[in-house]
Amino acid sequence: MKIGVITFHSAHNYGAVLQAWSLQEYLRQQGHEVEIVNLRLPVIDKVYSLVSKKDKKITGNGRIDHLVNGVYRQLRWLYWWLHPKTGKIEKYRKFEHFINHVLPVTERFEDHGALRGAALTYDALIAGSDQIWNAVILKGIDPAYFLQFANRDAIRISYAASIGTEEIGEGYKMMFRRYLRDFDHISVREKKAKEEVEKLTDSPVDLVADPTFLLKREDFDRLMVRFKAKKKYIYVHNVHINRVDEALNGVVEEMSQRLGLPVIHNWGSKVFSNEAGHFTGGAEEFLGLVAAAEYVITNSFHCTVFAIIYQKDFITVPHYKHPDRMRNLLESLGLSEHLIGGRKEIPKDLSRLSIDHPAVEEKKAAMSAHAKGFLQKALAEKKTDNARSYLEGGDIFSCYGCGACKDACPVRAITMEEDQEGFFYPVVDGEACGDCGRCKDVCISRQQDSGQGEKADIRIAYTARHKDEEVVGRSTDGGVFTALYRVILEQGGCVAGVRYDADLEAVYGVASDETGCRQFCGSKYVYADSGDIKTQVKALLEQGKTILFTGTPCQVAGLKSFLGEDHPRLYTAEISCKGGGSPKVFRKYCDHLEETYRSKLTGIQFDNKFKGPETSFVVTEFASGSIDVEDGMTHAYKRAYQDGIIQRPSCYVCAFAGQEKGAADLVLGGHKGESIVKVCTEKGKDLFGSAKKDLVSKKISWEKACAAGQTEPLQMNAKRSEVLEHMDEKPIDELLAVDIKR
Repeated sequence: MKIGVITFHSAHNYGAVLQAWSLQEYLRQQGHEVEIVNLRLPVIDKVYSLVSKKDKKITGNGRIDHLVNGVYRQLRWLYWWLHPKTGKIEKYRKFEHFINHVLPVTERFEDHGALRGAALTYDALIAGSDQIWNAVILKGIDPAYFLQFANRDAIRISYAASIGTEEIGEGYKMMFRRYLRDFDHISVREKKAKEEVEKLTDSPVDLVADPTFLLKREDFDRLMVRFKAKKKYIYVHNVHINRVDEALNGVVEEMSQRLGLPVIHNWGSKVFSNEAGHFTGGAEEFLGLVAAAEYVITNSFHCTVFAIIYQKDFITVPHYKHPDRMRNLLESLGLSEHLIGGRKEIPKDLSRLSIDHPAVEEKKAAMSAHAKGFLQKALAEKKTDNARSYLEGGDIFSCYGCGACKDACPVRAITMEEDQEGFFYPVVDGEACGDCGRCKDVCISRQQDSGQGEKADIRIAYTARHKDEEVVGRSTDGGVFTALYRVILEQGGCVAGVRYDADLEAVYGVASDETGCRQFCGSKYVYADSGDIKTQVKALLEQGKTILFTGTPCQVAGLKSFLGEDHPRLYTAEISCKGGGSPKVFRKYCDHLEETYRSKLTGIQFDNKFKGPETSFVVTEFASGSIDVEDGMTHAYKRAYQDGIIQRPSCYVCAFAGQEKGAADLVLGGHKGESIVKVCTEKGKDLFGSAKKDLVSKKISWEKACAAGQTEPLQMNAKRSEVLEHMDEKPIDELLAVDIKR
């Protein structure tokens, strides 16, 4: 089995690289082909950089300071290069050698986007161990550590993942709910993490040992470089790079005096009164130093682990912020008395700290067996089918809000009700429900391909632009939709699409004339209420009408699932979609505009291109006659939509994103004033062929057309929670004005 592992393997931290080595080594010993996915995030790497990349204020002139700092950085790099024996550069080079040559790493990637673009293929992917789900370290949540780059058929496993804190921040809980649902097997490293993660997923969450416990002492012996000590010593390891740990230092001074032993430690300057040396070696030498020590004193989790593996007498000083993982480890091994918070807690009789190593080994073996069992089971089982309808489990990510379940219910037992975010979900009247199962049968989230196929019946793509510039002017892109609906109107048919009602609510409607169809033109950037549009379409089809239905891919799929058959007079065109914005956020933003302008809002255009196709403006009109024009790049609501922070939960798992074919006969997108059209079926070919008389069109490659659309589900941003969870408490303009980082 080919397995990819993603973790904090590139941190210049002994525990980080050794836990990564341990997991891949164990898997390799089991006969698997293993790679470490070489994600080198700047937020991690810069912590260990030899030269700071942050400019210092020198002259006060930003441009001059930048140049001076650039020269300074180059000189510092030259200094390190000319002084290779300096402890700092020696340690840096040894870590880089271990990361790039001892660990079986892939090519280098610097962000999640690059990983997705690489299209790495594995039979299984494992996230962990280490604090890969720690939002503080990463300054947010990175989807790469939730395996969002994985190929679709890969088994997804988290192994001993850590959140690194007491709890998951409120702003990140929705992201965890989103990303955890894609795992086939979940395990974490700490009890507190298990409690927190279990609140956010319906899947079982296991508690497993750090990867270093998967191996035997002899495995590390083969890796280590032995340390030749002239005399006995205490090895002291401070996990903090810059922070002085007074509690640790106090314990060390006391123990050095009582044991009569000198200290070797990992800081670069003199710290203790009785020192025998400073350690600046690599991971292999670190193992040798611990193995040869008479006593180990540390505030490091992994240094504690290796003290236990090498059966050393030791004291662990708890981490000043998050001591849980140390406490959990020592409790599970019956070594709680070795967690000592300061010199006053050291027992007068040191024999109380003596260790029953056979008993510890027995407990450690049980931990190891449990962890191995988890991995073996996870890798042996077939990939889990996580597809469930909202009606089966209440998973908000599984509901597209298409309303097919409501419309299909023969006894009208289902209504669509708005939640606190402004999105509609089905609610079943238990007394009226006859439990026929029809609602579940039509649910598009339960259909494996959501009404779509990997391959289109036809694979023809065009760029197109309407010959009438007035049509182009009122369109989002090239005006192809107008050419299409005019074909249908000429046949005496009807068109269904999204328009604004009198209250500027986005709703689906039906039109049979030019005036009505024009209301469907232009991007709405808000999730539209489908109402009873499906039953309307069905009734019109039964009357013999020809219909063009346009909408989001999920609404097209919902309509087709509701109808249950492909009607020859039904044509469908899906709009290349970037999700549906919250109607509640949109309402609040409209209310804000009306308060600001003291007038009722009568119209809004999100993609007005009166200055040409290169620049898009948002134009809002008021009953007073006032008109506001704002650059689309700086418009608060549009920017929030484009950055993906106000969309429906299902938009972040959308099964339609990235598919060659959506649910429709035609897929309409656009770029710089031109429409991009994907023709997917014979009906789509016939309809577009009839419309071409009003268009200037040109064939393009199918691949180019696919790349122009939404190639993957939206990535969830913590800012989403900030806006959608607080919009009833804070002014919407303030929430949307927050700087948004993708």
